[in-house]
Amino acid sequence: KSQNDYLREFLERRSLYLHKLMEHEAPPANTHCFVCHVADIAWKCLDCEGGCACCTACLRKLHQQSPFHRIKSWDGTCYQPAWLFQAGVQVHLGHNGAACPATLCEDPETTEDLDLLWPGSAPGEDDPDASNVGAGRRINKSGFPRSKNRAYKLLVDRSGVHPLKVNLCYCSGAEPQDLQYFSAGFFPATFDQVETAFSFRLLDDLRMDNLECKTPVLNFWHRLRRITAPLDPGSVPNRYRELMRVFRQWQNLELRKRAGFSYSDKVPGAGELVEFCTACPQDGYNLRPDWQDDPKQYKYSRDYCLDGNFSADQIRMKCPKDDVHLTNGEGFMVTESLYQEQLKAAVEIKQARTCHRYDAMEKSNMSKSHLLYTGIGAAACARHGCFVPHGVVNFTKGEKFRNMDMALNEAIKYRMKNIKQSIWYYDIMCQYWIHLVARFEANPHLHMPDDIAILRAIGLFHVHGHQDECFAKFAPSYIPGAGLVDGEILETLWAVLNHVSGSTRSQATSFRRETLDAHMNDSNWKKLVSQVHRLVGKWPNAKTLLSEAQEALDAIASTAPPESISQWAKDEHQAQSKRWDDPDVMQIFDIKVNKGITKAQMQVRLLEEENEQRDISGQSTLIAEGLKLEEEQLHVIALVCRVGRTPTVAEVLETEQRRQRLRKRIEKFYGRAKSMWPVNGDDEPADYWHDRVPEFTGTGSDDEDDSPPPTESSLTVERLTIYLPSTIGMQVCTAMGYIKAAQMEKRLRIGQQNDVLQNIRVAVSRKACIFRDGIRASKSKKKKTRSWDHLHAVDLSVRHNTRVYDRARTSMMRLNPSATELERYKPLAKEDLKVDTARVEPGLHGHRGSHLAWFWTMDIASDVEQQEGMREFYRVHWLKAKSRRDRCQEEVDILEREV
Repeated sequence: KSQNDYLREFLERRSLYLHKLMEHEAPPANTHCFVCHVADIAWKCLDCEGGCACCTACLRKLHQQSPFHRIKSWDGTCYQPAWLFQAGVQVHLGHNGAACPATLCEDPETTEDLDLLWPGSAPGEDDPDASNVGAGRRINKSGFPRSKNRAYKLLVDRSGVHPLKVNLCYCSGAEPQDLQYFSAGFFPATFDQVETAFSFRLLDDLRMDNLECKTPVLNFWHRLRRITAPLDPGSVPNRYRELMRVFRQWQNLELRKRAGFSYSDKVPGAGELVEFCTACPQDGYNLRPDWQDDPKQYKYSRDYCLDGNFSADQIRMKCPKDDVHLTNGEGFMVTESLYQEQLKAAVEIKQARTCHRYDAMEKSNMSKSHLLYTGIGAAACARHGCFVPHGVVNFTKGEKFRNMDMALNEAIKYRMKNIKQSIWYYDIMCQYWIHLVARFEANPHLHMPDDIAILRAIGLFHVHGHQDECFAKFAPSYIPGAGLVDGEILETLWAVLNHVSGSTRSQATSFRRETLDAHMNDSNWKKLVSQVHRLVGKWPNAKTLLSEAQEALDAIASTAPPESISQWAKDEHQAQSKRWDDPDVMQIFDIKVNKGITKAQMQVRLLEEENEQRDISGQSTLIAEGLKLEEEQLHVIALVCRVGRTPTVAEVLETEQRRQRLRKRIEKFYGRAKSMWPVNGDDEPADYWHDRVPEFTGTGSDDEDDSPPPTESSLTVERLTIYLPSTIGMQVCTAMGYIKAAQMEKRLRIGQQNDVLQNIRVAVSRKACIFRDGIRASKSKKKKTRSWDHLHAVDLSVRHNTRVYDRARTSMMRLNPSATELERYKPLAKEDLKVDTARVEPGLHGHRGSHLAWFWTMDIASDVEQQEGMREFYRVHWLKAKSRRDRCQEEVDILEREV
C-alpha cells in the first residue's frame, strides 16, 4: 500500500479514534482504585502503562521510585493537572531511594496544606517571559506550583520540571549534598545549597537532540516549560542559564569518559578526547605488521582535504577575560596559545594570482568589526570525511594561507608514522602550494616532513572553476594512487555543521569551541559506526566500475595503431614522473582545441580576397552587415517577449526606440543591396525573396523569454526579411548567378557559429562560477539576490547566443554545407547548456558518467588538419580512459585494504 492508501483508511476510522481518545479524558466506569480495589479513585497517572487510576496511598507507593511521572487529580467533574508531591511522593538520597535511617521524615499524610503550594504570585526568578504574564495576575492550578518550603527542590527531567521534596542522607560519613544528588542520577546546578538539579537522562536527551536535531539549549528549555505547564509556560521558574551551564559540564564529562580518561590522572593531549577515522591507515592501530612490504604503497596513502567555512563565524564577546575554557586543544580545535604563537611567527609572502577568481583569496583580508572570528578552516580525511583531531583553526581575517598552514601542519602530525604518501586536496591548491614550503621553513612552529611524497590536488567541483591548465595538473582523476575520490568531502560536512552556526555565532568562545568539537566528534562517530556497511557497499560498485573502465579502454585501444598506444603510454609515464617538478608536462591530457576562425577574421580574409581580385562591389561587407541585422532582430524579438502583453510605459519606449534604430539600419541595408540583388519596380524585392520570414528560435528554455511573442503586425521591423543568399537557398542562387555571394555567406556563417559557440562556452562557465561563488557561498539574502540577478543576466546571454547559433546553422544548411561542416556544427540540445561543474570524464557512474557537450571539445581544424585532429582526439581519450581504469583499479585495491 502507498502512504495515501493508509491516509484514506484513516479517514474512515477518524471518528472512532477520536471517540476513543476522549474516553481517556473520562474516569473509568469502575471508580475503585485499580491497585487496592477498595478506595475510590483520586488520581490518574499519564505515564504508567495503561493510565493507572488509583487512590492516594497506592499512587504514593507506586511512584516512590518514579517521581517524574505526570499525573492528574479527579475533582468530581473532570481531571485537573496535578503533581506527585501533592500525593506525598518524596525523593530520598543516599540509600537507593529509601529514607535515611538517621532522619525522621515527615509523614506524607501530614504534610503542609497543599493549597498553600499554589500562591497567587507572578512568575519570577529571572524569568525573561515575566512581562508576558503580568505582575498582578494570579496563577491558577494550570500553572506551576510555588512553595516557600526550602525542602522542596526543582528536579528537571525529560518529562518536565518537577517540584519535589528531597531528603538528604545524614548518616555518619555521608557525602556532600552535591555528590549525593550526583550519585542518585541528578546533576546539581550548584554545589553547596542545591536548589535545582537535572536528571542524567534529561542531559542525555538534550545532548542527543543537540547533536542529531541541532536543537539549541534555549529551544529545548522552552519545550520543557511547555511540557510542564502547557496552559501557562511562563509560570515555570526560569532555569535556562543553569541548564546551559550544566549541559556544558555534562558534555565535557561524557567526552572524557568516552575517551577513556575516567580512571587516569593523565592530562589529555592534543586531540586525544575525540574520535578519528578507523579506515585511514594508521601504523600501530589498524595496519598489518608487514604492510610496508606491500608493493602497492598507494593503498596506505593518508589523504587530506582542506577547506574553509565562513558560516561558522563568531561575534565579539563583551567580557572575554572572564571566559572559562573546559577544553583547549584536546578536541578538534587547535590549542589557542600554540595557534597564536604560530600566527605571530608566520611569514606572509606576497604572490600574484595566476589563476581565476576565488573567494578564498579575495576574502583573505576580509575583516568585520563585530566579528571575533570570520569562520573556521579544517582538515579532514579525503576518503571518508572524518575531521582530523587538533586540525581545525579559526579565521581572524578571512581564509589566509597562514591559518590553513596551521591546520595542515597539525593534520600531518596526527598518527602519520611510517606513512610514505599523502594527497592534499584544496580548492586553491594551484596558488596555495607556490610558497607553502617556504612558509613552513620560515616558521619554527611548522614542520614539513621530508620522508613523505606529497601530491597536490583540487577537488572535482572546484577544479572546473580554474583555468583549463589546472584540470590536468590537479584533478584527482589524473593523480596516481588517488582512487575514486572527488576531493570535496568537506563541503558535505560544512552543510551539516552549519545547522549549528546560528547558535555558535553568539556563544562564548569557550562554549563555541566545545559545541563545534562535539558536533565534529559526532560526525566522526557516525562515520565510525557505519564504516563497515559503507565500505562493503562500495566494493561491488567499484568492481563494476573497473570492468566498465577496462572495456572503455579496450574499445579505444582497438581503434588506434599499436605503435601509437605504445608512444602514448610512454608519454604518460614520463609526464607522471615529472609532474610535481614540472606541472606543465600534464598538458598532454588536454586536447589542443582550435577555437576556430571568428566571423571578423573570416570577413578580413574575404576582404583581402576581394582586394586581390580588384572586386569593389563590397559583397562580403554587405553580407556581414546582414548577419549583424539578424542578430539585432533577435535581440528585439527577445525584448518584446520579455515585456509581455502588458508592458510598462518605459518598456514600450525602449522597445520602440530600438525598433526605430533597427529600421534605419535595415533601410540603409536595402539601399546598398540594390546594386547586388535584383529588385522590381519601386525598389521592391523580387518575389523569390519572400519565401522565408525570420523566426524566433531557442534551445532548451523554460523562461518567459522564449515564449511566443505577442501578436504583432507582420510589418514590425524585427519580422522583416534580411535579403541574403541563404534566404533563397543555393539552388536559386546557382540559377541567378549568386554562387560567389552564397559561398561568402557560408564562410561568414561558419565564423559566426564559431563566435557564438565560444560565447556560450564562456557564459556557461560563468554561470557555474556565479552559482558556486555567489549563490552557494553567500550567507546574506542581499548577496544571494544579487547573484541570482547576475546569473539571470548571464543566462539571457546564453539564450541569445543559442538563438544566433540556430539561425546561423539554419542559414548554413540552405547553402549546401559539406558533410564535414555538418559534423562539426551540430544542433544544440537543451542538455548541452546545463551547468554541471562536476563533470570530469566520460564512462563512470554519477558525475563521472556524464559527457561534456560536443562544443567543448569540438575539432574545428581545417580539412587539411582533420587527420591530425583525429589523432589528437584518440590520444587524449586514450589517456583519459587509461587514467580512469587506473583510478578504478586503485579504488578496488584501497577498498580491499580498508575492508
